[in-house]
Amino acid sequence: MNHRIVSTVVVINVALFVVAAGMFAWAAAVVAPLEPGAGYAPDDPHPPARRTEPCLDCHTVAADTIPVTHRHYQVDACSRCHRPAVRVLVPHSVAMGEARCPLCHGEPARDLGMPESHLRFETGACLLCHPVDTRFYDRQPGPAGLSLSPAGSIAHPIGGVFADCDACHHVPARSTLPENHRDFAPQTCMDCHKPRPAEE
Repeated sequence: MNHRIVSTVVVINVALFVVAAGMFAWAAAVVAPLEPGAGYAPDDPHPPARRTEPCLDCHTVAADTIPVTHRHYQVDACSRCHRPAVRVLVPHSVAMGEARCPLCHGEPARDLGMPESHLRFETGACLLCHPVDTRFYDRQPGPAGLSLSPAGSIAHPIGGVFADCDACHHVPARSTLPENHRDFAPQTCMDCHKPRPAEE
């Protein structure tokens, strides 16, 4: 009696396996392969350069930079779903070096700031995705901190004991400067920050 039950279970399992294999083969033959960029997938912001290949140098499950469902995909499959993004080009010289990009673009809330999602990237990797626009490679960037949204006004007189901004705002142990202002020269403060108008 037990022999018949075991035989029946084995036959059912084999039959199910054959049916599943047949359905898989039918689906592979009938369903058209995806066109590059078809379906929903974020665009690939990287330029087609050897510096960004292979994708798995940066995109891994362990680093949480790739969905767990992608762990078995081959690198050459990335472009099947992720089409190249329209890249944001740098409209000025970067002769000062990539490490200084956050001085002007480090505050996401400002209109020239980087997106919040970029804060996890290493300083010095900006040009990996944002190459310099060749039309403007020798253009100097505007004054550091220049923004379409106004910088805060100066809430105190700017003469006498207040003439030296650095004396109060750049004391190493208790600096009141934002991180992206730490390298600015004191004489440039008023390029962006203006005295508050006198109250009438």
